[in-house]
Amino acid sequence: MSNINKSSLVTQIQTIINGLTVATETKQRLIYLLKAAQNVGANATTISTQLQTLITTVATSEALEEVAMLINALAVMTSDRTLTVADIAALPTTATPGSVYFVESEGYPYIRRINGTWIMIEPSSQGALASPNAYAWGLNNGGQIGDGGETTYRESPVSVAGGFTDWVQISTGGLHSAGLRANGTAWSWGYNGFGRLGDGTTTDRSSPVLIAGGFTDWVQVSAGGVNAAAIRANGTAWSWGWGGGSQIGDGTTANKSSPVLVAGGFTDWIQIDVGANHTTALRANGTAWVWGWNVSGQLGDNTTTTRSSPVSVVGGFTDWVQVSSGPLHTTALRANGTAWAWGQNSYGRLGDSTITTRSSPVSVVGGFTDWVQISAGYSHTAALRANGTAWAWGRGIHGCLGDGQSNSSRSSPVSVVGGFTDWVQISAGNFRTFALRTNGTAWAWGNNYFGRLGDGTGGTYQSSPVSVVGGFTDWVQVSADTTGGHTAALRA
Repeated sequence: MSNINKSSLVTQIQTIINGLTVATETKQRLIYLLKAAQNVGANATTISTQLQTLITTVATSEALEEVAMLINALAVMTSDRTLTVADIAALPTTATPGSVYFVESEGYPYIRRINGTWIMIEPSSQGALASPNAYAWGLNNGGQIGDGGETTYRESPVSVAGGFTDWVQISTGGLHSAGLRANGTAWSWGYNGFGRLGDGTTTDRSSPVLIAGGFTDWVQVSAGGVNAAAIRANGTAWSWGWGGGSQIGDGTTANKSSPVLVAGGFTDWIQIDVGANHTTALRANGTAWVWGWNVSGQLGDNTTTTRSSPVSVVGGFTDWVQVSSGPLHTTALRANGTAWAWGQNSYGRLGDSTITTRSSPVSVVGGFTDWVQISAGYSHTAALRANGTAWAWGRGIHGCLGDGQSNSSRSSPVSVVGGFTDWVQISAGNFRTFALRTNGTAWAWGNNYFGRLGDGTGGTYQSSPVSVVGGFTDWVQVSADTTGGHTAALRA
């Protein structure tokens, strides 16, 4: 993969759109599609379908057809929504080899995360991205904030200890956190019961420690409730921590304090996400796999049988592009822009307009085919559409749906209030939600006890988005844990 400069193509499209003799609303929709293709990385097929639908509603013209063709071309440039092992190996030396890499476009660095979401941030004064720093806030009873100090909760972001300025990805678990650095090393910190830090011990750490194994080619990491998992550049998946729920995926129920290979012999894993007691992962062939505890059908294999090694999600789909695991439910997106969910459905967390638990995937209602990122929280779900809007459903306790209601549950998607149409990443946690906008600001809503929202206060929940304090406009990734009460994020 090489850096792609799409500036001339974007300029050409914008010029044609501005000159079209169509309704303002149509122009705005075209601009949204352009944004989806350029910034969000929406699937090219989805873009094409939306364009054709739009064109049929207005008088066709050569100019409009040309816009459609050019936006499709742009979408194709950015629609490789998953990284294959070969892609990772082919990354240029100027890009970070791992789950995050940079593509120069219009003078802006774009960050592409392994799950396919594009995040645009402002360039530095040198026109290139500075290495991200890690921050955390909220509960710290296990040292999971990683600031190297006392286990005191924080109501606003504090730096993760260690002095590293080359973090490329961060993930929060129940009482621990994990992160990757640009040199391919993996680190973790916090409570180390059952060996969930993966450093070969069960000693708690309030500062980052190296995950055991000596590997320097980690490309994605995910911290769960009581364990963690990660993928290496060779496409292998590894796991460690508590094994009692079979969530390690190595065919056993034993605890592991160091990384062990996930069973199955696959070498084409591209994304992994650990919930409270089960794990979901994608392979390069577009199939979704699961293992661990299955009491509520959260594995999606049409059973409630716990699995100690990977089994395929039922449905026969081979176009899954992103997955997210909650404690008792799982969510995922397909390449056609549709959203799906399975598992426990109390409070409507599956978004299928019912509260019926499902052991196989069901489609999220609403008819939208432009979902670009989804995140499963403790008992709610949040997601983004290609038009930059944020949506949520499930249990609305403490305002975690962000719809302005304090405790109303929703069994189908509702829009997050605020009127913003530039959300680029979202993370649903334990009764709270975080999201980033294209201007680099971080926002939060929901439960705020012990400073969980990072807005400098504590104890008062928020049912609509509030800004994370600090005045920073360079947040690039945020991760809210689904079973505890802390959040971690990266700044540029």
